Amino acid sequence: MVGWRGAPRDGRVPDALIEEIRSRAHKGLIELPKPPRVQPGDAVRILRGPFEGKLAIYAGMKPRARVEVLLSLLGSQQRVMLAADAVEAAL
Repeated sequence: MVGWRGAPRDGRVPDALIEEIRSRAHKGLIELPKPPRVQPGDAVRILRGPFEGKLAIYAGMKPRARVEVLLSLLGSQQRVMLAADAVEAAL
């Protein structure tokens, strides 16, 4: 069998993933994260992950509730994809 993102190869789905999906259920439907209320070129703050607390430039929405940001790394801007709820407008 083929595994996916750390899931057991025998087809079992981790309990944490099931709970995360259930937490987004509302009246039988799964609510997707709301897209950030920013426009391309706006500054955003990364809320979690290895770049938590860093400022980046919002580049736009991507499929599967993801956003693309430009992050200054090693002297240049790198395109990074993050979950839509992992960024907020920087004030």
